[in-house]
Parts: sequence; structure tokens; C-alpha cells
Amino acid sequence: MSEQDAFVVAGRSLDPTTGEAAFTYRLAGDEFTERLTLDTELLAGADPARVDAALDLVHLVMGTSYYKLRAPGRVVVQRPVTKAQAAVAEAAYTHGLGEFAAVNRLPVPHEVAFDATIEDRELTDDLPAPVDGGGREALLPVGGGKDSALALVVVTPATALAVNPTDAQRDVARAAGVSLIGVRRRLDPLLAERTRAGGLNGHVPVTAINSAISTLVAVLGGFDPVVFANERSADEETLTVNGARVNHQYSKSYEFERLFAAAAAEVGVGYFSLTRQLSELATVAAVADLPELRGEILSCNRSYTQAHMGGEATQRWCLHCDKCLFTFLCFAVFLTPAEALGMFGGDPLTDLSLADGFRKLWATEKPFDCVGERAESAAAMAHLASSAAWGDHAVVRALGQEAASFAAVTGATVEGFLPPRGQHSVPDRYLASLQRVLAEARPPVR
Repeated sequence: MSEQDAFVVAGRSLDPTTGEAAFTYRLAGDEFTERLTLDTELLAGADPARVDAALDLVHLVMGTSYYKLRAPGRVVVQRPVTKAQAAVAEAAYTHGLGEFAAVNRLPVPHEVAFDATIEDRELTDDLPAPVDGGGREALLPVGGGKDSALALVVVTPATALAVNPTDAQRDVARAAGVSLIGVRRRLDPLLAERTRAGGLNGHVPVTAINSAISTLVAVLGGFDPVVFANERSADEETLTVNGARVNHQYSKSYEFERLFAAAAAEVGVGYFSLTRQLSELATVAAVADLPELRGEILSCNRSYTQAHMGGEATQRWCLHCDKCLFTFLCFAVFLTPAEALGMFGGDPLTDLSLADGFRKLWATEKPFDCVGERAESAAAMAHLASSAAWGDHAVVRALGQEAASFAAVTGATVEGFLPPRGQHSVPDRYLASLQRVLAEARPPVR
């Protein structure tokens, strides 16, 4: 196979006078250049070798957006990469594109051959102190949802980061009293043109891309560590195809976190997920007891997509998408109906036309979305069915028994999802702070 038949990760550059980083790719005779605009104040004083390595990491994973047009199964990387960077790239293009492959009826697992030179790099300055007591300010990428809110309360000192910031991201950072850095990301317009002309389309590992961008900003700005807030539910597959696990949230999983942490460590930046041991319900329980923040969060994919496509400036819960329904279901466990109505601006549990949307959250065909574990959703609905506060809502009456039967198979209960459990890489000082906030979490409503 010649280079013409492969996806090529070509050149990249960073202009310190404008703050613009450009990343070029080639595929099937086309050349694509994606651009990031960074705050020029970040560009003074960073070690050039570490900046180079961080740019390479961004270049590699961001290419998934263009590779998917044809998914040729081969990637040629023109710049040398480290072993850790290569491992991240392989994971992003294979497991990270698992949903894309399944939806487009490509072979699953998606296999990609990499043509790249692997080299050892000796970076020029000394590594910073470990993140557990390193003393530098943490960088918190925020999406504007419940996870972001909890991280902003727990991790101090910290600065928030948003790629193409939305009102929701600005609002939650402001409510937490944390400053926000914005990075502008511009896809090459030719990507949309080629997609409209018949190119393949689908989900890419966005968290991997945002992790790489965050690491670049951390290197430039002297931040450490980079702290995400991905719960343990990200480890549950969305579906299985011919025995292969397909996970919409792969780049939020602990498996990917460990791979990426090794690459980030090469540039002197710690990387971990603060909420790795938590269920979605445990995170909601903590945020439910933070009224100044819970009223600012937004986890609606329709609103997010609309904002990033230049739609309405005002973002709000649509209360119809999978993520809205899941988030409402979780918060209903800890809020009264009046409190939930005030937070969300509506109550989807009164609308029987949404029953199938709620049922999908624990049914065999789990939605391709950032929602919790199947058993977790069933346990939440079963809890509402047994509560005086929510039991008479139409959707709860319709689905309560079914959800309880599903949850009973594994013994799932809301209370069982609240204690932290499982593997994690959270340093002790952040873990202690998280535990203090969790100790104040709101109990389920009855």
C-alpha cells in the first residue's frame, strides 16, 4: 500500500506571535489543516522540546476526525513519535473509533496499521515534582456538566479550560469562582464538504483530543496536573459486536487514561480522572448538595451541538436526548420534584411519550452517549418508583416495576452505587479533598 492509500499525519506548526497552531493531514489526494488558537500569553517561556512533544500528541489524536472519511486502515506518521505517543494513537484510532466502525458497518474491532518511527526523546529540563504535592496549579478541562462542577469544587488551586467555550462552561466556572482559559478549535471546512459528498462520518474520541489539547496548554502555561472527571461508568461497553466490546466512552475509560498518562508524563504533566472510582449517582449526590453550582450545569448534547455549530446563544436542557433523560433521572433520586423542575425547567418523568427513551438507559441497546451503567439507571428508576416524592409520575408508574426487575438480577440499588470502588490514579491530596466533599453528599429522597 502506497502513501496515497493511507492517512498521513503530515506537518504541524505553532506561531508564537498569533498563538495559532496548525496541524496538517493528507488523505486520498486531499490536504486538511486544522487550527487551534491559543492565548499568546501562554506562549512565553515554555521549554521548546516539551512543547514539540505536546504538539505531536495533539497532531496524532486530532487526526481521527479526518481519518474517518475513508478509514483506510493505515496511518503514516511523518514525524518520529515516542512509544507512549504511539500507544495513545493506536488506542484512539482503533478502540476510540469502535462506535464509528460499528455504525458504518466496518469490521469490529477496527484495525489500523501504523507506519511511524519510534524514538526515545530526552527532554531538556528537569521534570517537575510529582503531582501529589507538586505545588503547581491544576488545569481542569470542563464540559459544563455535573462532573465539571464537582471537580471545580474539589481541586484547588485550579484554572478551568474549555475548547470552543460555551455559555454553560463559562457559567459553571464562574459559579465555582475559577478562571477559564478558552482554546478555539477550527476544523478544516473541507472535512464537511467531503462528508457531504459521501465520506464516512461518526463518533470520534473527543476526550482523547481534548486531553491532548489540555496537555499542550498545561505545558505552555506551566500547569500540573491535568484533571479530568470521568466516572467508572465509562468502562462499561455500549454494545458487543462479534465478541468485541464497543464503547462510546472509550477515551474516558481507565484503560485509555493510563495510556494517556504515560504520554503526558513525558512532557512533565500529570494526568488523571478525579472521579474514576465514582458512579454517576455518587457524583450527582455530591453536586445535588451544591445549589449554587447545580443550577448552572448543563449536560445536553443537543444544546452543546447547537452552540458549537453557531446556533442559539442561549443553552438549555432539551429534556429529550439520552443524556438529558439520564441526568434528570439521576438528579431526581436526590431532589424533590420542585427542586428538579427549578433546575431543569421541565419534568420529563411526567411525559409518557419519553418512556422508551428512559427504558433505553438499561435495555440491551444502550444508547451511544455518555450515560451511566445499565444497572445504575435501572436502580435509579426503581428507587423513584418506591419513593413518595416521585412514585406517582407517569413514566415512573409505567417503568418502575420493569426497572426493579432488571436491577434485581444483579442486586443493584442506589445505595450500592454510592461508595467509591475500583481502580484509580488519584493522588492522595486530591483524594482526601474529594472524600471531604462526598461526605457532605445529599441522601436519596424518599
